[in-house]
Amino acid sequence: MKKILVAGATGYLGRFTVRAMKEAGYYVRVLVRSREKLGQPGPFDSPVISGFVDEVFEGDVTDEASLVGVCEGVDYVFSSVGITRQKGPLTFDDVDFLGNIHLLKEAERCGVARFMYINVYGAEHCPSALTQAKHKFVQELKQSAVPWVVVNPTGYFSDLTEVLDMAKKGRAYLLGSGHNKMNPIHGADLAAVCVDALDQENVVLDVGGPDVYTYREIADLAFDAVGKRPKRTILPKWLGSAVLPVLRVVNKRQYDLVVFFFYMMTHDVVAERYGSRHLGAYFLEESSIE
Repeated sequence: MKKILVAGATGYLGRFTVRAMKEAGYYVRVLVRSREKLGQPGPFDSPVISGFVDEVFEGDVTDEASLVGVCEGVDYVFSSVGITRQKGPLTFDDVDFLGNIHLLKEAERCGVARFMYINVYGAEHCPSALTQAKHKFVQELKQSAVPWVVVNPTGYFSDLTEVLDMAKKGRAYLLGSGHNKMNPIHGADLAAVCVDALDQENVVLDVGGPDVYTYREIADLAFDAVGKRPKRTILPKWLGSAVLPVLRVVNKRQYDLVVFFFYMMTHDVVAERYGSRHLGAYFLEESSIE
């Protein structure tokens, strides 16, 4: 039985990946800061994973010493380690870049057969500190002694629950024209792609969901799910460009996250289509949860 280490196991994608890897026949070791989270519900519709885990390794990617031995006897490493927003003193560079560097060093020391990393589609072009930290790590990974697979998802269904929340309140605010396109993917569909890609080597996979939408269409799906007439307010790109420098001075941490979403909503983010789950059905399911 092949062994895989899943780092970022209690995050949204990590939970789907743990289940998918176990169901595919892998021995699953997880890297977590606290094992208690394994038995707790995950974010959005991601699963509880305690029943899919063979072995728990407690450690923190920001503490290199705590990772010694985490890759011993492991064939593959999967990492979706990262933070979606900066909390406390940790920065995107601390976690998304340096944290993964610490994990990669241990993978190199133990001679693992593959290191799979979850990046972001278009990370090299987006000026956000979030995506730049990920992009820096990808460059290091490609130069490492470990064979690698980089997966670039366009975005998750769960990222778009913000639009659903706005629809519940009666109005959706969109940046740019609203005509830019994306094909988001469900976490379970992306996890299935990751399982299938483990036998590949030194490849970059750009991954999206089965359907391409404009942001106006995404908003309309959200309003349909909550049973309300669509009301959209389009905030022009120039307005966002004018506000961002001010936000950078006032709140640098919030600035980087806003830059990320501003970039995504004002560019086409469309990759090869995978999966079978559809955003409209996801919105309907999420809208029924109180």
